[in-house]
Amino acid sequence: MSSPVPDTAALIQRLQQASGILLITHVSPDSDAIGSLLGLAHALRAQGKTVTPSCADAIRDRFAMLPGHAAVVTQAAGPFDLVVALDCGDELRLGAVWTNLPDPKPFLINIDHHISNTRFGQINWVDPAAASTAEMVLQLTDRMGAPFSQDIAICLLYGIVGDTLGFRTPNTTARQLQYAERCMEAGASLHDSIDYQFNRRSQALVCLWGKALSATRIKDRVAYAAVSKAMRDACGVDSADLGLSSFLVSMNEVDRAAVLVEKDDHRVEISLRAKRGYNVSDAAVALGGGGHALAAGATIGGPLNSAVKQVLQALKQHATRQAP
Repeated sequence: MSSPVPDTAALIQRLQQASGILLITHVSPDSDAIGSLLGLAHALRAQGKTVTPSCADAIRDRFAMLPGHAAVVTQAAGPFDLVVALDCGDELRLGAVWTNLPDPKPFLINIDHHISNTRFGQINWVDPAAASTAEMVLQLTDRMGAPFSQDIAICLLYGIVGDTLGFRTPNTTARQLQYAERCMEAGASLHDSIDYQFNRRSQALVCLWGKALSATRIKDRVAYAAVSKAMRDACGVDSADLGLSSFLVSMNEVDRAAVLVEKDDHRVEISLRAKRGYNVSDAAVALGGGGHALAAGATIGGPLNSAVKQVLQALKQHATRQAP
């Protein structure tokens, strides 16, 4: 059921020897990012470790059901003798939490499931066969001998559910269902995990969806929407993570979708989605990001109009179609 962890002994030894551990997940975090971050934090604390979970971007209220969510920081003072990156495809996605650490930076362990991962750590555990980083953390928890508590289970189930879109992605197998069963047996609610992620949206987010959908265009079977900072401000949304790209790609008239969101610093966060049989990962890599064939992303410089042209050009140049 578990896939092998490269250099397992060295990875676990580093965790056991560390006295101050900083966990970092990627900017514009999704469910797998925060679920993995908090799941590992609970597991390490259960073994007596001092752990700081962090993300350069403030996390949204949709993570409020996760035990320990309020402890996630956007800046970390340290000192730390070990950093663990979770669900980050490249070093840039670690954001300011990592770049603001003084040199020499601590030893870095990289745990991720994206095929485009750049292997930027001193120890890299990258498993593209995994449907989520959360399931890798579950494996690691077992290997460390940490008790599988309800808090860990709630967080990891949230990540598994999020990255499989409620067990609907093509890479969902019996293994993910077995992991979900483990979490449920430990006290996690599958209903709550699905309900919080897919059935709840703030009025502000619905407002922004309305503006974004009005601005959506289709070209060469690519649906795309550009969301400006002014649009976000008008609706009171401070996050670049809208969850809109998966909705756009569901249209019968499109094969791929792109949502571009202007951030407060005027950089542009890009979310790409594809129907089964198509690939947006290559386009994301060309834009300096990464991800999976069906779900990928990147962050590029503005202005927004220029970013739209770059994204459409990348999707045109890397219009890879895969066998379904």
